[in-house]
Amino acid sequence: MSAEKTKTPAKTPLAKAASAKGEKAPQKRLFMMLFEATAGAKTGLRMGARHAIMVFMVASEKKFAIGKAFKGLEVTGWTGMQIKKGADITGQKRFEDKALDASARKAMQKGAAFLVYKDEVKGQA
Repeated sequence: MSAEKTKTPAKTPLAKAASAKGEKAPQKRLFMMLFEATAGAKTGLRMGARHAIMVFMVASEKKFAIGKAFKGLEVTGWTGMQIKKGADITGQKRFEDKALDASARKAMQKGAAFLVYKDEVKGQA
């Protein structure tokens, strides 16, 4: 009795769950979110300073994109993150602003991109 090897394409856990239910795997979408956060030592910016950060994240749903964004900011040295606004920008035209466009394109390739605005956010009275 010999074991026979067969090659079948590997499925991701999402694809397995979806195919078991007879559904398609969730479609990946591009989300753009504006955060405000406090710089830590790892950021290379003045510690304790508040900065605006534009986050581009690929995910199947907005809630997952937000969760991944919070985690990504945390591991790169940011604290006190607050999401100001966010939107699904899948299929929209390219940005005229070169920095935003480059970040969106990077996120589509790598899954995420963070664009930190160097000017500090001033405190509100």
